[in-house]
Amino acid sequence: MKHHEKEIIHRMVYHKGYAVRMEQVLIDPDHPRGILVRVFDLDRIDDIREAIDRGYLDYAASYGVLYRMVQVAKGRANTLADSGPKRIRTLVVEAGSHAVEMEIEFSQPGSPWGAGIRPDDSERSHAAYQALKRGDLETAAQYGKVYRLEPVEVEPAAEPWRPTERLPQPNHLPD
Repeated sequence: MKHHEKEIIHRMVYHKGYAVRMEQVLIDPDHPRGILVRVFDLDRIDDIREAIDRGYLDYAASYGVLYRMVQVAKGRANTLADSGPKRIRTLVVEAGSHAVEMEIEFSQPGSPWGAGIRPDDSERSHAAYQALKRGDLETAAQYGKVYRLEPVEVEPAAEPWRPTERLPQPNHLPD
């Protein structure tokens, strides 16, 4: 990466029927003065979720583009929970103006693949992504619930709301 270049990665945050497309700016390690640029962190996700929980959509939109997730296809039933204890997680795969919410199983740390998404679930998520990319919602619905991402018309707040930035607590209590 050159000194004047920066790499931006888009990331979607999903919460309670909404999605926010955020930008993650990566730090240029080669910059001689070590200028810090805005970097994606978990506190921003918590702030978005809390703003949506409280109904502050303008504050959620201040972090990026805000979408409402409108379900357009029910998708197939969960087949992962039928045998034994498993580590099931929800994965949302997005392409264009649609997304598929699907359940995946994490492999255990002692498995041959190590801890992480199982290879067949990785293939399923890739197939769902390819179906969305082609606009084939019927095929995408075979992997999970299909949503249309509709932009929410709301004026973003001037400054992002950051409830996670709290004043430091005093080290001692008054007598």
